[in-house]
Amino acid sequence: MKIRILLALTAALATSAISRAQLPPTPAPQHQEDKKTQAERELQQEEQQRMAGIVPAFRVVLSGTAAPISPRQKFDLFVKDAFDPFAFAVAGADAAWQQYRDDYPTWGTEADGFGKRFAGAFGDELDGNLWGRAILPSVLHQDPRYFRLGHGGFGKRFGYSLASIVRCKGDNGKWQPNYSLVAGDLIAGAVSNVYYPASSRGIGVTFQRSFTVVGIGAVSSFADEFYPDIVSAFNRTFKHKPKTYDPNKY
Repeated sequence: MKIRILLALTAALATSAISRAQLPPTPAPQHQEDKKTQAERELQQEEQQRMAGIVPAFRVVLSGTAAPISPRQKFDLFVKDAFDPFAFAVAGADAAWQQYRDDYPTWGTEADGFGKRFAGAFGDELDGNLWGRAILPSVLHQDPRYFRLGHGGFGKRFGYSLASIVRCKGDNGKWQPNYSLVAGDLIAGAVSNVYYPASSRGIGVTFQRSFTVVGIGAVSSFADEFYPDIVSAFNRTFKHKPKTYDPNKY
């Protein structure tokens, strides 16, 4: 009798398991699918943005609001921005200036010295963006993009742009301390001790390089905030465009 009961229970459990296995997978909630589609569409638009047709503005949300992006999308955005031709041009200009000033004299002033300076300049920016715009934002669920304010007085918007150094939006859409960018710049400064000459290493130099990257980020945020207004004013003044010109487009 006990064996029959056991067999019956086993058969019932097996039938239940088979039935569950044959059921179609539960579809994802519609709002999640919409958010993912919206994020892809917004990123495709953002990745076409350039100031004056040259300077990348891929990480700028002109409207001030956007769907959160996934870790994969954060890394894709990092790669597109970090390896844009403009990034190589900036590193080359930085290396040329260092060569002219004879920074890191142990590297010399010949072609190989320029190559080392170029690699150092490019490496600084690459490391900072990798940690501050991709790895840490993915781990900490923070959005690496700049959300443009686009309205209000100059002082308000100027302060808003500077605040982006220490403040960012989380993937939940709420403002929070920008741990990703601050820590990413510090990590990049520490990593740079690996490839700079021994005389240019140490805690002091690490913080100096980190603050330099922070300063560049502040200038970039200022440009992200006000460049559309400059374009709008230029078009109204010199091209006689109507005042309805959309400043939310580069």
